[in-house]
Amino acid sequence: MASILVIEDNPQSRRYLERIIRHRSTHQLVFAGTGKEAIEKLVSSRPDLIFLDLFVPDTDCFELFAILRKHPATADIPIVIHTAVPLDPLTKLRVDQMRFEGFVEFPIEASELNRIIATALKHNAVPTRKWTPPRA
Repeated sequence: MASILVIEDNPQSRRYLERIIRHRSTHQLVFAGTGKEAIEKLVSSRPDLIFLDLFVPDTDCFELFAILRKHPATADIPIVIHTAVPLDPLTKLRVDQMRFEGFVEFPIEASELNRIIATALKHNAVPTRKWTPPRA
């Protein structure tokens, strides 16, 4: 069982992720709605995986991502980026330059999401490798 920190401000998206993840696994989920809350949760417990919403209000998620990758305590934690918002060309370019273990666009099928989680957790030893999940 892994601990997953989900950084997501939308209650509907939180429930969506929780329902899918809990249906097929026993992973422990911890939620944060802001970047500040996410940092507090990271301090209190080191997750095995981070799900980072690309558009959390009051947080520059690109900056938060960079901080997580640079800090020694979080540099090796796999990060899966997720969004329900279609990406404009500039944002897509910025996302393509990130070093993450997975990218999820909602809506997503449960089997694909769980495959991304399993693969990201397996790649825990290689956190800087850019990995793109297979598309059906």
